[in-house]
Amino acid sequence: MEYRRLGRTDLRVSLASLGTGGPSKMGQNRGTTPDDARSLTRRALDHGINFFDTAASYGDSEALLGHGLAGVPRDEFIVATKYTHLADGQLKSVDDVQASINRSLERLGLDHIDVLQVHGLTPEWYDAVVEQHLPVLLEAQRAGKVGFLGVTEQAHADVHHETFKRMTEDGHFDTFMVGYNLLHQTAEQDVLEAAEESDIGLIVMIAVRRALGNPERLREVIAELKADGHLAADVLPDDDPLGWLVHDDVESVPEAAYRFVLEPSAISTVLTGTANPDHLDANVAAMARGPLPPEDRARLQSIFGGLALGLGN
Repeated sequence: MEYRRLGRTDLRVSLASLGTGGPSKMGQNRGTTPDDARSLTRRALDHGINFFDTAASYGDSEALLGHGLAGVPRDEFIVATKYTHLADGQLKSVDDVQASINRSLERLGLDHIDVLQVHGLTPEWYDAVVEQHLPVLLEAQRAGKVGFLGVTEQAHADVHHETFKRMTEDGHFDTFMVGYNLLHQTAEQDVLEAAEESDIGLIVMIAVRRALGNPERLREVIAELKADGHLAADVLPDDDPLGWLVHDDVESVPEAAYRFVLEPSAISTVLTGTANPDHLDANVAAMARGPLPPEDRARLQSIFGGLALGLGN
C-alpha cells in the first residue's frame, strides 16, 4: 500500500481508503450485519488501508465502522466523519452541532475523531457555517474531541468547486473531499494546484459510481452527452464506449477510473465505497498498479476535460 501526506494535517494516509457512504452505505441496502462490517473493515486493514470515511447521515455506518474497528490499536487507523449543517433548509444550531459530534463519538466508540468534516457544504452556506459553526468545531478541537477540520462538497451542484475556493481564502479547514473522476475532471483546473499551494489534503470521492461501475449506465451517459452535443457522435463507440481502456494490465473500466484519479500528486487518498470484500480486493489491487498509460490519460482528458457537468452517478 502506498501512503501519502494528508496536507497540513501531516497524517500519513493510505492511497486507497474505505468509504462507508455511497449507494450501499457499507452494505446497509442489502441487510449487512455488524459481523459483515467487521469482516470488511478487517479486510481493509489487512490490505494496509488506514483511512476510513463515514458520516452521521449514513444510516448506521458510524456504528458499523466502530464495531469493525473495536479492539484495533488506535494509532493504526484514521477516522473521518461528517456532520450535517442544515436541517429543513436552515442552518443547524450550535447545540445541534455539539450533539452531532458527541453522537458520532459514541457511535464510533472513540474518544476523538481524526478529521471532522462539514458535509456537502455549498458556497451559499459557507459564510454562515464559518460564522456560527466554526467556533463550536474549534472548541471541539481544544477539548481533544476532534483533530482536524475539513469540508466535503456537493460535486453535482458545485461543478467548479466554489466552496473549495472559499476555503483557500481563509485557511480554516485542513482537508477537502472533492468529486473527481474521468468524466468529471474540473478539479484538474480548479483544485489540484491550489490545494498543493495551500497544503490542503484532498480526499477523492465518486472516482467510481454508477456511471463508471455499471456498463448500461455508462452507455446511457455517453449517449446523452452525444445527443446534447457535448461529445461528437464519432468520438467514442456507442457500445462499450470506454472498452479501449482495457488492455495490458488494465483489467476493467472501474480499474481504469481508479487509476485515473490517483495520479496527481495533490491527491492524498481515493475512497472506495464497496461493501463487498472481493470488490475491495480488486480495487486495492487496481490502485496498486499505479497510473494509467500516459496516452490513455491524455485521450480521456481530450474527450472529457472540457465538460463541467458533475457526472459520475
